[in-house]
Amino acid sequence: MTGRTASLARASFGVRRADAEVVGCTVREAVFVRLAQGGRAGFGECAPLGASSTETLAACVRALEAWAHAGAPDAVPFDMPAPARFAAASALEMLAGFGSRQGPMVPVAAYWGAGPNMLDARALDGLMGARSVKVKIGRAEARDERRMLECLLESLPGACLRLDGNRSMRIDACTALVAGLPRERIEYFEEPIEDPAMLGALRDATGIHVGLDELIVDPHPDAASLRDRLTAEGHACAWVLRMSRIGTTGEVRALMHRAASLGCDPVLSTAYESSWTILLGAHLAAEAGATRRPHGLGTARVLANDACRPAAPVDGCIPCIPLPVPLEGGW
Repeated sequence: MTGRTASLARASFGVRRADAEVVGCTVREAVFVRLAQGGRAGFGECAPLGASSTETLAACVRALEAWAHAGAPDAVPFDMPAPARFAAASALEMLAGFGSRQGPMVPVAAYWGAGPNMLDARALDGLMGARSVKVKIGRAEARDERRMLECLLESLPGACLRLDGNRSMRIDACTALVAGLPRERIEYFEEPIEDPAMLGALRDATGIHVGLDELIVDPHPDAASLRDRLTAEGHACAWVLRMSRIGTTGEVRALMHRAASLGCDPVLSTAYESSWTILLGAHLAAEAGATRRPHGLGTARVLANDACRPAAPVDGCIPCIPLPVPLEGGW
């Protein structure tokens, strides 16, 4: 046995009404794991979202309980659901000292997922100072989304847009949406079209690079082959790494290294987890020196309550503070 003690704590985070449709729920349910050993403690968050039936919160809790009962060994079992592996590895790393020191400011993209009808002066004020803004598209009438993009570009002259359609759009609709917009202000498309094999054609038709997202977490060999081909051919400029869908922090680091070795920027992203996981991502980015392109960690305002002080972006960055105790007082 390892001499470690492990405990789990449930948490619920309300999703702001404007973002609930995109997130897919009105409440984010999570479980946090706490490891204690020798007067030290480490934590991790597990909050599966939109995953397969084997990655439900109940399945993750069962896997974490079995791992904890075995003494929370360093070797996190690969057959655990990915969000559970992520939580276990996070707790182990924090227990060993990861995230214990102040790091540099980490650039992050702001986030807008509430659609055209909610984009008012107050919403725009909350996006000010961002270098990049991730915008959900393919969910409203084309003319309304075009108006939204034009408004964002005019109101945020220092920002570029990342357009994320979650594979919901046809290539012709996607091309028409950006026709005539300044190409230099569109940072990339984030897999907006139904057929990922057409992402190269989308780049050729629009002159806009793509960021790979769903292809990164797709376990099928043909997905990895397409991912590497799009990267090698120069169509992709970023790999968007949804940390908890990948697995352990070690697996996240490996994909960061793989992306960089192929000339793509790794962009760490959450699945609308709490600010605690956002801060963990900031530490991973700082550790790797991956601060050239803003990360997808600007989602703290999606939640109505949080596991710690909200890590909301200020002037396009979040502070890489020492990892706090999540759910303070709840242990």
